[in-house]
Amino acid sequence: MFTEEALQVIEQAISEQGILASSEKKDNYARVWSRDSMMTGIMGILIKNPIIVEGLEKSIKTLSVHQAENGQIPSNVYGNKASYGTLVGRTDATIWWIIGACEYIKHTQDQELKQNLKEKIDKAFSCLKTWEFNQRGLLYSPLGGNWADEYVTSGYVLYDNVLRYWALKNAAGVYQDDEWNAQAEQTKHLIEINFQKNNSADVKYHQTAYKKANGKPYLWASLNANGYDERFDLAGNALAVFLGFDLNMKDFTPFLETLNGEFGHWMLPVFYPVIFPEDSDWNLLENNYSYEFKNQPYHFHNGGSWPIYLGWLCLGLKRRGYHEIPEKILNQYEQLLKEKGSGFREYYSTDQLIPSGTDQLCFSASGYLLMKA
Repeated sequence: MFTEEALQVIEQAISEQGILASSEKKDNYARVWSRDSMMTGIMGILIKNPIIVEGLEKSIKTLSVHQAENGQIPSNVYGNKASYGTLVGRTDATIWWIIGACEYIKHTQDQELKQNLKEKIDKAFSCLKTWEFNQRGLLYSPLGGNWADEYVTSGYVLYDNVLRYWALKNAAGVYQDDEWNAQAEQTKHLIEINFQKNNSADVKYHQTAYKKANGKPYLWASLNANGYDERFDLAGNALAVFLGFDLNMKDFTPFLETLNGEFGHWMLPVFYPVIFPEDSDWNLLENNYSYEFKNQPYHFHNGGSWPIYLGWLCLGLKRRGYHEIPEKILNQYEQLLKEKGSGFREYYSTDQLIPSGTDQLCFSASGYLLMKA
């Protein structure tokens, strides 16, 4: 229904440097962001759109030119300026770049680019290895160190580690590297035994915290030295479902139905439960922003609904043979686009379904196309 509009939003955001987060000149969105351009480009591969795939190639090359000495890929690039994060660095930018580069090489069989990027991918993985800090296999992210840059998760974050698995698996396939493949399987195993209650006899990262953690119908959001953050991270879980992680779907899908019942719609929150001013974690939210405070309850990362991650959720569920919930999510989103305008805004508030954030966002247009894929 809105396929052409979504494609138009993305194609208007493709520049000589690559795919911009948005064609709208607001804050710092008119830049080539690693996570935004890679997700949009991967979606372009899935729907076999040559214009978007070409934009992905430009994005990969632009970001690679600005790779830091330690192997880190920029969070975003604007002209000749690269940013690696402002208040804190971004761990997921480097990982998304590896994923996107390998998806592009697999799709195009571009042998020259494959050869040219090998050393850069090696350096990127070396950088990620140093971010373990304890050489035990899981990546450690600082507060605000990924896409949810104004939120409260930190430490061994589900989302970042699931992405690292995808990057290792992709690179292992492209370069026929047994060591990367072994690291990928070890990363997957560590996530599966440390982010949910299970019967594995393997030693846990944090035995004391693990014993105290409550079983949930999803993978926990993060693990830190002070224990588990048992919140629901929709992005991390959606990608885990998509990538085939061991997750009890007979518990997971009823949980999604429960969220639908609580909120009264299918624009599910990206993090749950919502944090309110009287909650202990509010102090981690209230000063963590660069331009303006966006994380009021039910907004932005604090319970807002992001079409991009609902898109990955739909794709993952369909891959597992669950089609009913994806259809409901797609119908809900199309209804909102019809009623409240099809500008593909950044997110929706989950209390009143108000379209909010930046307009003409490739993230949201890509989310819609992922739902349709």
